Amino acid sequence: MIKAVLFDMDGLMFDTERLYGRAWQNAAVLQGCKISDEAILKIKGANRALAYKILREDAGEHFDIDKGRQKREEYIVAHIKEHGLTKKKGLDNLLKFLKDNNIKVCLASSTKREVAIRYLKMADVYKYFDDFTCGDDIENGKPAPDIFLKAAKKVNTDIGESLVLEDSINGINGGLAAGARVIMVPDTIAPTDEIKGKVDDIKTNLDEVIDWIMKENTRMGS
Repeated sequence: MIKAVLFDMDGLMFDTERLYGRAWQNAAVLQGCKISDEAILKIKGANRALAYKILREDAGEHFDIDKGRQKREEYIVAHIKEHGLTKKKGLDNLLKFLKDNNIKVCLASSTKREVAIRYLKMADVYKYFDDFTCGDDIENGKPAPDIFLKAAKKVNTDIGESLVLEDSINGINGGLAAGARVIMVPDTIAPTDEIKGKVDDIKTNLDEVIDWIMKENTRMGS
């Protein structure tokens, strides 16, 4: 049975991945460089070391990654301050369902803890989470399984009874490597045939995850 749900954040809970991509590309333009759309897709859900490697190779040797990150952060902060956070369809419904059914909820996001907690509070969903595992809590980020293993442990749940919700290939591979059940809710990346064959299911939005959990727990409990 599903006893815990481990949530990615960017692109899964909030419509922020497109913003992050634009922010990196803007930072590159300010240095006279260019980051391709393909590179932006490759870094989605990746740990920092892998993301930086991809960005440096794509933008070229003249791209200063540290200065670029600073400009990226300024771009993101300004945009969210002006426009706020957009929640993905079904987020509130799913979180309420999990709380009402005593299913544990833990964040498993590569984002820094300070930023992640701020976003959850801004979106008024912090209250639904039992615990949090963030990028600065682990040594090996996605696609390594560490973040999901730690998240499941924090909510005292076996990883095999945990459901990972992800929108990125790196996150999906990390969840699978951990031994969790995995559902993909696509955002900017469409599922490949390979991914379709690996995950437990693919849902178009978070509302659809509710029905999947209900059916799965009914099946396992019968």
